[in-house]
Amino acid sequence: MKTNIATDKLQSARLLQCGVDPETADMFYQTPITVSQKRQGEDVLLIKKSDATLYDTDTPAWSLSSLLGLVPKTISDFWMTKWFVPIVDGFQIDDMENPYQLSGDFQLLHIGGGKYQVEYDWDGFRGKLPQSDNPIEACVLAVELLAANNYKFNEI
Repeated sequence: MKTNIATDKLQSARLLQCGVDPETADMFYQTPITVSQKRQGEDVLLIKKSDATLYDTDTPAWSLSSLLGLVPKTISDFWMTKWFVPIVDGFQIDDMENPYQLSGDFQLLHIGGGKYQVEYDWDGFRGKLPQSDNPIEACVLAVELLAANNYKFNEI
């Protein structure tokens, strides 16, 4: 069984596309540089020191703890005009017929059936964001949806 302790490279790329500052990452993937690393054939996940400089070949990675620090703790009256439409292989962002306001405090919920969900609205369906069987992916999906709705993470 493989345990994910940080975003994988694809999730990291998705966060960067949303405008998330790579300096907020607390880990990074380093391309193999030693003989033993090259034998393994995989990038190495390392903890990022606060004064470390990432090289062009490094990919930032966010632990769940870092992601929880990144997502807004409270959202007040934020208009959502886009949502995730379920498709065969996951979700696709699309325009909503009836935009709504997202308001409430952040919650990462284990909703049963091995699924996790980010939620901001305490009283109902409209504040629930996409589900995933991985809490890290649930947070990445929430960041993607907020970014698609023009939420500015760098202006917190």
